[in-house]
Amino acid sequence: MQVRYLIQKTPDVLTHTRSFHLSASSSYMKILLTILLAYHFGINIPYLQAQTSQSQSFRLPSIPDTLSIPEKRVAYLALHYWDYFDFTDTTLIAPTEITEQAFVDFVSILPYTPNASAAIDTLFHRALVEKEMLYHFISLGDKYLYEPNSPMHNEELYILILRALVDNPHLEEKDKIRPRHLLEIALKNRPGDVAADFTVTCRDGKRRHLSKLKANHILLYFNDPDCEECQRVKECLSSSPRVNELLEFGRLKLFSVCIDGKTDAWEKTTFPPHWIDGYDEKRQLRHERVYDLKAMPTLYLLDDKKRVILKDTSVEQIETWFEKQQKCRKIISK
Repeated sequence: MQVRYLIQKTPDVLTHTRSFHLSASSSYMKILLTILLAYHFGINIPYLQAQTSQSQSFRLPSIPDTLSIPEKRVAYLALHYWDYFDFTDTTLIAPTEITEQAFVDFVSILPYTPNASAAIDTLFHRALVEKEMLYHFISLGDKYLYEPNSPMHNEELYILILRALVDNPHLEEKDKIRPRHLLEIALKNRPGDVAADFTVTCRDGKRRHLSKLKANHILLYFNDPDCEECQRVKECLSSSPRVNELLEFGRLKLFSVCIDGKTDAWEKTTFPPHWIDGYDEKRQLRHERVYDLKAMPTLYLLDDKKRVILKDTSVEQIETWFEKQQKCRKIISK
């Protein structure tokens, strides 16, 4: 898991802390496998119950036998997941094995259903009955879906949470300020969008514009040379056979940008010769939030039209994407 640090520490942006994350893999896989196996073998399972105390436990809904298609059973589970949860009982907040684990499992099944938006809307609409509970679920959304360090980080699902809060007519306006701000940032430079143009000053004094770069693909590497994780990612990029091959044959251009301007650390740092290396002279990327740069480093992969392919991604994901593209080309050429 990558460790990155936040560069924005204003009240309206979550301050990053290394925090404990409950495991989702075993829990949600048990739920999904139970649903699928129950359907396959014709077993009637009225509901699954978390292995906690008799007095305080999380009860899942009973899935109707009439829903025989696994996908529809998962969709029903997501939409009715919180049917038996008492949102007025704030004593359920403290035991992480109840509410927090239930939220982790809930989030884990959302990618498998087309009604994720409705399921999230239902959760936050019900949570409105108790402000403390509402704020708890908002904090869980931040912790698991927004926080850069979270292994469950998922901007798509987090945007659904933000929209559920902003569009809820029963939520007070003061409680919409932060989600509205975060939604505005999250919607910038989304996959499929043309990436916002910007200019950097290179070591030779020349100014380079993103919009004028020509290549099959462009990798944006927003960084701060003082950042340890930036140094680690830089080493991963410079030692990646896949990245270096693409750079060597001109199919990829790597645009390294120091977002804090012409710092001493940037001046002392050396970069591979194939890279385009520069700094944001006026620090517009950071101050005007042209990109969502809540953590350093941040990587974006663009196509030849400057459209975003991968947003806030990792070296591993970039390598995997290019490997898949190569396999597809081989299959097509056969």
